[in-house]
Amino acid sequence: MTRRSAHGVGETISALRAEAQRVGAAVVAVVDHAAAARKVGLSMPDTQVIIFGNPQAGTPLMLARPEIAIDLPMRLMVRDDGQPGSLITWQDPAYLAQRYGLAADQLAPLNAPATVASAVEGR
Repeated sequence: MTRRSAHGVGETISALRAEAQRVGAAVVAVVDHAAAARKVGLSMPDTQVIIFGNPQAGTPLMLARPEIAIDLPMRLMVRDDGQPGSLITWQDPAYLAQRYGLAADQLAPLNAPATVASAVEGR
């Protein structure tokens, strides 16, 4: 799933961090892929991934389907695509539900990236 933010990568990451925390998630890390590339003499467009989660929401999923831990905590990628603003991308919850065979009543935590992104996209 991809949506556009009206702001650059850094400002969008800051807004996503604030929104994730506002909805009760802990921000585990922000991975700056472009900065890592620069350290080894390579260049790439500004690309960062914010990793966040809520153990109260994720733990029941991992107990039901331990292999889902490879996709938790949740992540949002923000990248510069050369156009005004930036792009916010995350895993489609329907894909994750199918991949792990989750029941309809288990899907709510997988909507967290969309919820967080929707609060900042287009602003």
